[in-house]
Amino acid sequence: MSSWINQSRVVYILCNLFVLPATLIPFIDVISNISFIIAFISLIKANTLTSLILCSLFIVKNNSNYRFNLLLKQKGEEISKSDDECVYLYAWCTLLRYFLIILAANQIFLFFK
Repeated sequence: MSSWINQSRVVYILCNLFVLPATLIPFIDVISNISFIIAFISLIKANTLTSLILCSLFIVKNNSNYRFNLLLKQKGEEISKSDDECVYLYAWCTLLRYFLIILAANQIFLFFK
């Protein structure tokens, strides 16, 4: 039992470290939305399957962000900072944002290469 609790704390700490850059970047959600538009425009003619995956990723990100905002309202601002469920959901949203930004950066790099 104690091993599971310690392992859970390690995951909780890693999730907090993972989202730290996203909390320091203002308007990270807007940046990821712009990244989606850039990546989608560059992929629409080149690779249809990847553009469909990109659209799915965008939909899941927005759905997760909506659920996080609902959870934030339900739990409250102070409680949500230390709640496991809020931290894990925010880490998931952040991971999806990072993927969108990385895909757009990759497409920009390939465009100028």
